[in-house]
Amino acid sequence: MTKNQMMPFPMPKGGGAAKKVLGLLFLAALVVLIVKRPVESAQWAKDAWSIAMSAVDSVASFLGGLMV
Repeated sequence: MTKNQMMPFPMPKGGGAAKKVLGLLFLAALVVLIVKRPVESAQWAKDAWSIAMSAVDSVASFLGGLMV
């Protein structure tokens, strides 16, 4: 495919107004959650970080097993 050819399918060109509004609503809900329940929010963030690190360790272990 040359540079001047059209893509075989349309590509999205960015977010619309609805996407921005939903993002702002999500951000506002997150701020309210943190302000109203800071201890629970901190625990949830800690749990999410622990799960993410466990997933990274699992993937690293899997890839290490493939290379041996």
